[in-house]
Amino acid sequence: MKYQHLVSLALAAALLLTGCGGTQSSPSAAADQSSDSSRSTPGAVAQAVQTDRITDQYTLEKNVSGVWGEEAVQCISVHVPKLECDSPDAAYINDELNAIYAADFREFENSEEAGQPGGEYPQIGVGWDAYWYGDCVSLVVRSRYGGTAPWRYSGWCFDFATGRQITTAEMLQCMELDPDEVQAQVQRQAMQAFDREMAQGAYYDSLRLGGELSQMRMDTLEYNELENLCLLLPEQDQLVLRGKYSCEEGWQQLDMELSLPPTDTPVLTDTYDGVQVQLEGTQATITLSPTPKTDQWGDIGIRVEQEHSYPILGAYNEYVDVCIGEQEDGFFRPVVYLLTKDGVVEYVDVLRCLMFGNAMVCQDPIYFANNGVALELCGSEVNLRRADGSVLELAPLSAEWSAQEIPYSVTGSYNYTSENGWNWMDLGSDGSVQLGVQDNSRIYRGDAAYLGVVPEGVVLGIAADKELGFVAAFKNDLYNENLTLTMIAGQNPFAEGETQLQLTRSYG
Repeated sequence: MKYQHLVSLALAAALLLTGCGGTQSSPSAAADQSSDSSRSTPGAVAQAVQTDRITDQYTLEKNVSGVWGEEAVQCISVHVPKLECDSPDAAYINDELNAIYAADFREFENSEEAGQPGGEYPQIGVGWDAYWYGDCVSLVVRSRYGGTAPWRYSGWCFDFATGRQITTAEMLQCMELDPDEVQAQVQRQAMQAFDREMAQGAYYDSLRLGGELSQMRMDTLEYNELENLCLLLPEQDQLVLRGKYSCEEGWQQLDMELSLPPTDTPVLTDTYDGVQVQLEGTQATITLSPTPKTDQWGDIGIRVEQEHSYPILGAYNEYVDVCIGEQEDGFFRPVVYLLTKDGVVEYVDVLRCLMFGNAMVCQDPIYFANNGVALELCGSEVNLRRADGSVLELAPLSAEWSAQEIPYSVTGSYNYTSENGWNWMDLGSDGSVQLGVQDNSRIYRGDAAYLGVVPEGVVLGIAADKELGFVAAFKNDLYNENLTLTMIAGQNPFAEGETQLQLTRSYG
């Protein structure tokens, strides 16, 4: 695969292409602790030809007191970049940079100098770094509007050879990388960082019960889409994408270095009464087979008549152990438990997933089932063996963990008009759902169950009036009030055969 050559291509970029290697930094780069203005590479000489392509279009350097109500002296250091190119795209980016970053600081141009020159005062302002790949540049602008606030980062990619603004995905393609494979690795790293933070003490039970936990996981996935990320080439053998993840205190910056996939990925398997799981790298499947135990499900309308395999959706971590056991309610309810490299337990409630559609979705990690080193089958149930030697029973935790409200971003009333007429859906935070299709010729009432999150949105299993059942991912576009529905399993009730459609929020 092209992706296998990731590191070597990033290295070759600096050495073989004209103008590659290292970065060009603004004069204020040293103030950003995440950057190193002194870094250099063997391609530094070639880099010199790029220095005239990006300049400062606006600068301001002074120490000022009374900045936005703050009496203390603060160092204002503003360097707003300009692309030295006469194309329409370059002009558009330059105007955008000026409007976003220069306007807020013009009021201080005539302010009196306060304090002594130097770096002893908290710094606010704007700076930038340029990361080159041939004639293509990733321009990363940082800004801070409070002396103790974290820096915020935004990126623009531009091709000087064509005078055209390009996307992060297009710049990756210039490097002969597959954007889809890069995207998958980035989202996995972001989710692992989020889960690690929660397992280390940031988790609160109220977040889960109120649906906020799943919303934060969804926000983390959505933000770390390629179009939102800054691309960095800090060294000639490194490719970093700068994103962030959601947490209780707000957003945390996350630099994700792309690496080659391991060549010796272990294969993890387990089998339990007609349920088999296999994990190999990023591929995970659950296979169901007819057995006396799975035949019990016929009493609730679920039949396993032949062997069938399902991919596990919503699994983002790296796993070191897997074990299948049962819940403790007396009915055959198999649960697949997954132990991550960070010692946190995730799980797939097989019967619950079947009851709400034919899709196997990995539920959110059980964050206080952590510090684990192994999963152990004890009778019919699974325990977690911890690093300190203690044992934690998982069946009661997985039974409890599935209970949470629908994330707030997707609840509400929505309309959809198709060639068959008007359709609508009401989705409550408690999981209640009503649907009207084909000009209200059919109305369904039932339940929506939160199953997990995937890049396409929050995964809900819908079961209504014994006639309607499907699994879909829902993602709300806050800018235009649309709810995007992406089908995962079952029949689309609003537009037969359509895999994706947009519903409009209704306030009536």
